Amino acid sequence: MTPQSLHQSVLTLFSQGKWVDAHPAVVQLIQTTTAKEDKENRFYQAEGYFLLGILNAELGQFNKATQCILRANTIQAKDEYHAYLAKCWALLGETNAAMRSVDSIDLARLNEPNALDTVGVALSRIGFHNAALPFFEKAIAINATHYQYFYNYGMSLKFAGQFSQAKLAYEQALILNSKHAPTHFALSDLGHSNDAHLAIERLSRLLADKEVAVDDLMHYAHALALEFQTLGRHPEAFEVLVKAKAKKAASIKYNIAQDQALFAAIKDAFNEQFIAGTRVSSCHSNRPIFIVGMPRSGTTLVERILSHHSQVGSGGELQDFGIAVKQLTKTPGQTVLDIPTLTSSASLDMTQLGQLYLDKTQRIAPGDARFIDKLPFNFFYIPLLQRALPNAKIIVMLRDPMDTCIGNFRQLFSLNSPYYHYAFNLETVGEFYAQFRQHIDHCISMNPDNIRIQQYETLAQSPESEVKSLLKFCDLDYEAQCVEVQNNTLPVSTASKMQVRQPINTSSIGRWKKFGQGTQPLLALLQRYGLK
Repeated sequence: MTPQSLHQSVLTLFSQGKWVDAHPAVVQLIQTTTAKEDKENRFYQAEGYFLLGILNAELGQFNKATQCILRANTIQAKDEYHAYLAKCWALLGETNAAMRSVDSIDLARLNEPNALDTVGVALSRIGFHNAALPFFEKAIAINATHYQYFYNYGMSLKFAGQFSQAKLAYEQALILNSKHAPTHFALSDLGHSNDAHLAIERLSRLLADKEVAVDDLMHYAHALALEFQTLGRHPEAFEVLVKAKAKKAASIKYNIAQDQALFAAIKDAFNEQFIAGTRVSSCHSNRPIFIVGMPRSGTTLVERILSHHSQVGSGGELQDFGIAVKQLTKTPGQTVLDIPTLTSSASLDMTQLGQLYLDKTQRIAPGDARFIDKLPFNFFYIPLLQRALPNAKIIVMLRDPMDTCIGNFRQLFSLNSPYYHYAFNLETVGEFYAQFRQHIDHCISMNPDNIRIQQYETLAQSPESEVKSLLKFCDLDYEAQCVEVQNNTLPVSTASKMQVRQPINTSSIGRWKKFGQGTQPLLALLQRYGLK
């Protein structure tokens, strides 16, 4: 076959989603074009490596994907190649590398809408939502018939705080695809429903379809629950979630024993011998401020408070520390957070670990003296953070156990991320929370240096005094605007994107009580652990 026919064959298979079937043709395309170095062969050889990269990305092999696309760029650099390279780096949590790829793209020159959308998604994933908007806007200007472009555009608009524009984008996405489940959820999540009763009827019909995929069902159910809450029908909202999450839980192979083993491994690895025998890093930077805790515990609120300070920027939920640990331990597998990696990390060179993290985050708020990393699950790494970055500050958020656990159960997390599998069942949410509290107690008993426990309720009830105390802990001068989080215009990439644009308030305290008798099994479990 000629390079032209091979290339067309691969594109046809890609359009049908037949990634594995396409592999032999991609390899043949590369081999066919290797022998000659003329312009046409270089074009098809670069295309071959690029398509091999796309194929690997679709199969979840992002490290292989980046290597293939990098090779394509060395043969014949193209904006489109940089676009997909940015996506792969973003999915790997490599913020610096993703931004270097974006920097290589000429927006005026790039006219392929899928590539433009891909750049926007990559930027949004690493928290640069405002920078993503022009790429989505140009993609839509070229092709206004693709619902996914409008959905992705709406997501960045929402995170950037442009809620009215986001609503219009979502509504256009549903005009183009009336059953797109993520858009239905995103629209309900905005809280700008014109008529909750009509939304409930629409979502109930979609949920009644016995052929609906389980992940679509989850989006519809969460959207329906939000609409019920709009009308004050909280027990009905909770019942919808219990039924839907039971189906999702049945579709995955998860046992709370997996996470219990992870917590136990951390306790074994980061013991008194680790604290006494590990050389503290010589990385003296105080730039990072880590905000950790269970999801839905107020981490975003504290981020908004601190990032409103004149000397503090925010990177949002950065994956860089965990990725640095995985990179240095060289443990096998794609999972970043696992028992072999955590066990091996105890013997790492802490200076090397600290410096690698600082290198990875150098593009985060470069004009600010300090920056925030608010990935909640960084709590797993507290002992490593203290040794690798001894001058960094660590703020651990604690919130009422029932409000935290019900908040986790009600939240639509990434559906297929193993880190959130505990959240599909009330009992496993409670068990996970109990393990978390024991872990925090262990970390503080081993080494309380540079850790502040921040109680959410105290912060909400006494914001000015608590903000002063927070800033003092972070070695920052008091600035009154930090209390006025509603005036912070930075994008928000978390589930709290709506709430944190309001003044600090107590409206969320005790919210779990609204959901009725369905919460009682969780309450009983927490009481057995002495947590309520």
